[in-house]
Amino acid sequence: MTEPIDQLDARDEERYLASLLLTSTLHDLRDKALKEVSPDDFADARYGGLWAAARSLNADGRRIPQRELVKAAREQGGSSVEHLLSTLSSAVPRAADFPVAFAEVRRCGQLRRLIVATQRIQQRAMAAEEFSQALSAAHEELAALDTDELEGTETKSYGSLLKEFRTAMTTLDDYQIMPTPWPEVNDEIAGGLHGGRLYIVGARPGEGKSVLSHNLAEHAAANDYPALVFSVEMGGLEVAGRMVANGATIETGEISRRELSAYSWQQFDEYETKAANYPLYVNDRADLSLSYVKSECRAHQRRHGLSVVVIDYLQLLKAELNAPREQQVAHLSRSLKELSRELDVAVVVPAQLNRKAVDRERPSLADLRESGGIEADADVVMLLARELSDQGDPTGQLGVTLAKNRHGRICDLTLAWRPHFSRVG
Repeated sequence: MTEPIDQLDARDEERYLASLLLTSTLHDLRDKALKEVSPDDFADARYGGLWAAARSLNADGRRIPQRELVKAAREQGGSSVEHLLSTLSSAVPRAADFPVAFAEVRRCGQLRRLIVATQRIQQRAMAAEEFSQALSAAHEELAALDTDELEGTETKSYGSLLKEFRTAMTTLDDYQIMPTPWPEVNDEIAGGLHGGRLYIVGARPGEGKSVLSHNLAEHAAANDYPALVFSVEMGGLEVAGRMVANGATIETGEISRRELSAYSWQQFDEYETKAANYPLYVNDRADLSLSYVKSECRAHQRRHGLSVVVIDYLQLLKAELNAPREQQVAHLSRSLKELSRELDVAVVVPAQLNRKAVDRERPSLADLRESGGIEADADVVMLLARELSDQGDPTGQLGVTLAKNRHGRICDLTLAWRPHFSRVG
C-alpha cells in the first residue's frame, strides 16, 4: 500500500460530488453518482452525511431542494449543514470533471474499506486458536467486502441497457468521435477515435509509428479535442519540431539544422498564430511509469479536459510489476485499456514489432513485441510498414494494416509517407 489510510481522501473530488446536490443542471450525473457512490466513500463525514440524506430523498422519488436536504441531513444526525451547504453553493460543477471525481472518490473509499478489513483480519488472526479459524475469518471479511463493493453497481438488466441504448442513440451531442487526418482510416474505425478505446500503432523503428501518433494528437487538438502526449524517447522540443514540420509544412532538415529559410519562417509564423492555442500538451519525462501516467491523466482531465492520450511508446513505459517481461507488458496494456474506460478517452500507444516483421511485406499481430496481451486488450491494432518497389526502393507509401478492429473490418490501407514533413497522408 503506497498511501497511508489517513491520506486516502480525494478532497477536491469529494467537494465536486457534494456540489452536484445543489446544481439545477447535471441531474443525470447527480443521479448516477447517488446510485453508485456510497456515503462511506467520502473521507469527509460531513459530505457523507449530506450524501446519505440526498440518497434518501432520491430513493423516495423526491426532489432535492436545499431546504429538504438540510431537514433530511438533520434527521440523520447531521449538524452545521447550513454552513457546509453555503460553501458548496459557491462551487460550479462541470460535466467534464465528473469521470475523474467519480472514479477517485470511489477508489479511495474502496481502498479505505479494504485497509479496515485487513486490520480486522489481523486482529481476528491474532485471537484465533487455530490457523483454520484465522483463515475462515479472513475469508469472511473479504467476502463481506466483495459483496458490499459489487452490489448492484456493474450488473444491469438487459431492459435497463436497452433504455440506455435508446438514450445514447438519441443524444449524439454527448458522444465524441474524433476524426483522424485520414478519411480512409475513419471509414474503417467507425468514424475516428472513440473515448474508452485503446489504439495500438505497431511498427519497426523508423517506420512511422511516432509520426502517425503525433499526427493524430495534433489533428485532434486542431479540432478542439484536448490531447496529451507522453514522450519518453524524444524531448518536448523535438516533439514540437515534428509537429511544426507537419503543421507548417517545413522540411525536418531545416528544423534539425535550425536554419529556416525566409519562406519557412513565414510558414511558421502563420502556423504559430493558429496553433498556439491548441489544447495540446506534451510531457517528456524520461522515466515514465504507469502510475505516473495514470495520475497525470486524471489531473489533466480535471484541469484542462482530455480526449486523446498518446504514450510513445509502450515498451519504454515502466510496468512497476515484479514479473517476467511478457507479463509486465500485458499488465501495461491492460492498465491502459482500463484507463481509457475510466476517463472515457482514446488512448493511442505506439509499440515495437519483432525483428521478424521485416521478413514480410505486411506485419501481423504475431509480430507485436513481448506480449500477446497487447492484441487482447486493444480495440484497434494498426500495423505500419513502408512499402518498397520490386527493386527494394522506397515508394513514398506507407502500408497500414488494420490487423484488429473491434468495430470494423480487417483490411490493408495505403497512405502517403512524407517523412521530410513528419507527416502521414
